[in-house]
Amino acid sequence: MNPSLRILSLSLIGLLILSARLLPATEFAEKIRSEVVPAVELPKDEDGLTAKEIRKLVQQAAMSGDASALAEVLRTVGKMPGRDGAASVLATAAALEKGPDDIYWFLLQGVAGFKGPDAFTEMGEFVIRYKSKAISRDLLNSLRKCRSKYANRVIRRVLDQGSADMQMMAVDIAANVPVRRTVDILMPILAREDAKEKGGKKPATALKRAIIAALESLTRQQLGDSLINWQGWWNKERVRGLKVIRDEAEEQTATTGLARPLDPVRARQFLGLEEMPAGSVLVVKGPTAANGFDTNYDHIEQVLDRIKVANTVVEKGELEDPSFSLDKVAAIFINCSQIHKFCQSPGHTAGAYTGKRLHKCEGPAPHDTVQFKMKQTAVDKLVKWVEKGGYLFTEDWVLVELLEVGFGRFVRAGVPLEGGEVVISPERGMTAHPMLRGVFIPPVDLEALRRERWAGYDDEDDDEDEDGYDPSVEDDDADVDGRRGKTAVGEEGSDSGSEIEDPDIRLVAHRWKIDKESPALDIQSKKVQVLVDSEDLRQLCGEGAVAITFPVKRGRVLHVLSHFGKQSSSDNEATIENILVNFLLQVRIRAGGMR
Repeated sequence: MNPSLRILSLSLIGLLILSARLLPATEFAEKIRSEVVPAVELPKDEDGLTAKEIRKLVQQAAMSGDASALAEVLRTVGKMPGRDGAASVLATAAALEKGPDDIYWFLLQGVAGFKGPDAFTEMGEFVIRYKSKAISRDLLNSLRKCRSKYANRVIRRVLDQGSADMQMMAVDIAANVPVRRTVDILMPILAREDAKEKGGKKPATALKRAIIAALESLTRQQLGDSLINWQGWWNKERVRGLKVIRDEAEEQTATTGLARPLDPVRARQFLGLEEMPAGSVLVVKGPTAANGFDTNYDHIEQVLDRIKVANTVVEKGELEDPSFSLDKVAAIFINCSQIHKFCQSPGHTAGAYTGKRLHKCEGPAPHDTVQFKMKQTAVDKLVKWVEKGGYLFTEDWVLVELLEVGFGRFVRAGVPLEGGEVVISPERGMTAHPMLRGVFIPPVDLEALRRERWAGYDDEDDDEDEDGYDPSVEDDDADVDGRRGKTAVGEEGSDSGSEIEDPDIRLVAHRWKIDKESPALDIQSKKVQVLVDSEDLRQLCGEGAVAITFPVKRGRVLHVLSHFGKQSSSDNEATIENILVNFLLQVRIRAGGMR
């Protein structure tokens, strides 16, 4: 084909993208065929576009800034055989180092929804090639809910060659891919991690604990932490097939009380939180005023009660008592509460709004003016407690009351915000952070999980006909090489010639509700890690941080902008809840270890 015609064809496709709002993939493809092909001699399907041309097509869609048009391009590219489609999407995302966050995350979520085997080969090579870059972690995070058997092409490479944080993410992905190849991949890694214990002289590694939890989820067996138990059982039972094994096991569905259900692995970890020792979790709240006004703008203790985490509640004034000890406390949560002066005289009425979430008191003199703000003695006690290894969770005005007073070298209060909703996303590359585990992923639908558990997993049978299931057929045998299997770079899998299913293109847009006069974050130290970020917020006040964490000697502080119960949907409420769960999981790991 004439090069100038190819360039013209791509330009016309780019213009078409801009007008292809909300068209189904089939209509979009037909529109390309009917309107572009006759005019410019687009190459026929059997000739195909070159890798460079596919990449240009994706780049044009990304630059359009139109999410619906980009979705149509991703659906079309995702149906193309070979690795070029996935490579083009990943290259475009990698080039957006300082580009729009929403397009960056959309590209990664989009490629994670591809169904072709070669797309996963490309993703596996990509995350290893760029394992020192943020995008490798973010791609793994986007694959967190992938249930395709081909995801093992990514999992195996990461467990072989990835960094420690990436390997933890790979195990999280593996727990949701219930095929025998997954167990085959995990077993030798379990043996590798078990050897690091030196016969029980050293504690189990975090990766070993994660693999055990994943194996329990995949097989629905409880075989403990013994490598010998797992290897012996799998060698005997593997021939029966994972479907048979799982069907025979008792269904275990955890009820957590969270805004949305957890996947099986997270649920197992979550249930362990019920075993937190009494007195190890403390909630500090503001008092109730003499006129009955509850000074708390949040009640974290109610969230902890709902998810069955034992906690002790005290008023902030109790911390000032020298006899009040924090020695046995592992985690402290501090409710955002009213910290400014106000009248608490019973019978007085509220008048005009005066700012600081207060109203003018219309009652007669005298006024009983109070201020329930944490005293310096309490601040000093909390600082020393954190330095000794305590984990502190704060929100909203606690930034003013405590953090900038006791931890001002790390963070201070910025400008008061007008409030409202902003779009949020994880800070790039921070998706591997323990505090963000399971936070920015599509919500799990447990009912759909049960209905579709085996759809598309049987090599010989795709119609869920149990009678046709053959447990002797290997899962994804194109990825086999010796013990765990490898597909060489550039080598296409055996399923490449078959028709590729439509990719799952779904963007979960997370929004964050900010209260009026909540202070923005003014970060003072490079030790502060931004976990959650908002470009909308950055445009408003110059700083986009929504959730941050920083170490203080042996302890850690986690602060979030906004409250529980303020978010507009279960997805958004689940964001802050999952951060809380991760915080508690880290506390429990430090307090005595957990599986």
